[in-house]
Amino acid sequence: MKSVYIIGIVLLLCSSCTGSQESYSRYADFPELKNLVQLKEREADSVYLRYPYRIEIKDSLAVLLDLHPEDYFFHVFTYPDWQLVASFGKRGEGPEEILSAERVRICSSDSVWVLDSNRRQLTRWQICPSERCVRRVEEIALDSRLVRTLDFSKTETGFLVTDYTGDFRYHVLDSHGQIRNSIGSIPTERSISGGERGALAQAWRSFMDYNPHNGVMAMVTQLGEVVEVMNLKTGEHQVCYGPGGEPKFQVSKGYGIPVGIMGFVDVQVTDRAIYAIYQGVSFQQIAQSIQQEKFLPEGGRYLYVFTLTGAPLLCYQLDHYVSGIHVDEKSSAMIAVDANRDRPIVEFHLGE
Repeated sequence: MKSVYIIGIVLLLCSSCTGSQESYSRYADFPELKNLVQLKEREADSVYLRYPYRIEIKDSLAVLLDLHPEDYFFHVFTYPDWQLVASFGKRGEGPEEILSAERVRICSSDSVWVLDSNRRQLTRWQICPSERCVRRVEEIALDSRLVRTLDFSKTETGFLVTDYTGDFRYHVLDSHGQIRNSIGSIPTERSISGGERGALAQAWRSFMDYNPHNGVMAMVTQLGEVVEVMNLKTGEHQVCYGPGGEPKFQVSKGYGIPVGIMGFVDVQVTDRAIYAIYQGVSFQQIAQSIQQEKFLPEGGRYLYVFTLTGAPLLCYQLDHYVSGIHVDEKSSAMIAVDANRDRPIVEFHLGE
């Protein structure tokens, strides 16, 4: 993160691949830096959250994902008054229970999709605010060729999911969860043998978001500092390396052991820009904090803003460490979840 403390010139070293729409760039700094202070705390009505991880907001609904719940993974609220509608997605091994929840996506005013990575399954739930209940109405088994899917986005005709085999970058699924197209490759500069592809995929685990209005999908690496922007309408693919570089790891018995930095935490593609939460803490710092029993806060405290083609615009330094975000550009607000606080829902004003 040292580079973002100094206002400098953005370095764009672009090169295009012959016969391809993929291009690469590197940024050293953001043109503008701002401090961002919490505007409001929001009270999550009658819900105890052990690890609030993700937040999804659309129209009059907000859904919170608790990554390590005692009972339910998901909690639905009215928005913006934050009155509890219902909790759903009971944790357990029963036929309609969830083993592990990775992501929730609101797809309409009364319906959400949920990813259960351990069950290799996507499920759709119907929300009935007037009855204060949520019903499970559809389930889709993911293609057997997929390996532990960890993120997804909804499209008009199916789904987009990240690849975890090391052979591709992402997959396009149809409405039945079957692979329709496998696209791209991991943009690593490291020389990788065939037996290390699984470790490479683990190290390059990425968070994703897709905006159907403009056709832009963004992927940000959990390790290192790499942002990828794909325009699914034009086929353009921009790979942007930050000062943290690509994910660094060692291979041990086929597994990728991280040795660099914790990178991005969440990403959102809006109609105007790409917003990503960045952590930038090294594993050496994490190890030292554990040894000293001074545990570091969960989440990241830097909000990076990029154009829809991947050029860096602005870096906000937050006064909170947050894990999941929702940016509302119409009101210039960002709602975020802070797992380090008893009142985890915080709101920021982004300004003009």
